Amino acid sequence: MIANVRSYKKNQVSRAEVITAIGLSHNDYMIKRVTAALDEIEGYTADIGFVDGDLHIPGDLDLTQEHVWLLVVLGDLVVDGTYGDDDHPESFSLVTGSMRARDIVTAGWLEVHGDLSTDRLIGDYNDCGAHIGGDVHAQLFYGEEHHFTIGGALIANAVIGEPRLEIATRPAVIDVDDPRMLEHFDRDLLDVYDDEDEDGNEITCVDGFDDFHELKRRVNAGLPLRTTSTRDN
Repeated sequence: MIANVRSYKKNQVSRAEVITAIGLSHNDYMIKRVTAALDEIEGYTADIGFVDGDLHIPGDLDLTQEHVWLLVVLGDLVVDGTYGDDDHPESFSLVTGSMRARDIVTAGWLEVHGDLSTDRLIGDYNDCGAHIGGDVHAQLFYGEEHHFTIGGALIANAVIGEPRLEIATRPAVIDVDDPRMLEHFDRDLLDVYDDEDEDGNEITCVDGFDDFHELKRRVNAGLPLRTTSTRDN
């Protein structure tokens, strides 16, 4: 279990505490799924982690690697490295305060009641979703097929694609086939080809991502998506 996090399987947190905390969720599926799982979690390989207050992780936090099925933080969550969760098996995070991480790759269920701040926010697949009650601050946001609900504003230097986004004011986006993608991603991450415009001039075209797995690998490792060696390509 993560340091400074109480374990449900080790009887460090009660059933009543988990039920009370999960009742704060805005996700009905999360409430029903967690409540039902409390009767069978002893058969799970993963655990429930519970924090009364703020939690600071000096490095990365990957719920699957930590064998955490549900993480409850009754306060703020700060991750110095990358935060990651999964959809197979699905994992849940409930943060009643704000959250900050260097980078975030979310495939599972992520719920933050305050603001969320990160350099790169990447969604992964469409089975689960993220609910952010406050503002989202990111250098780059690519929701992929993941569903995001944002109660405040999405403040990002670049929003890529047409995200599955529930928000009051939709942001301006860079379509995945927009040549401006080359300003944010290396060529080897994209499907890039040369063509001619109607006047016969040679142009560079982009047709989305060619290697999404490599994109996620770089984000998880804290590596740039656009390197200086290819800046003039």
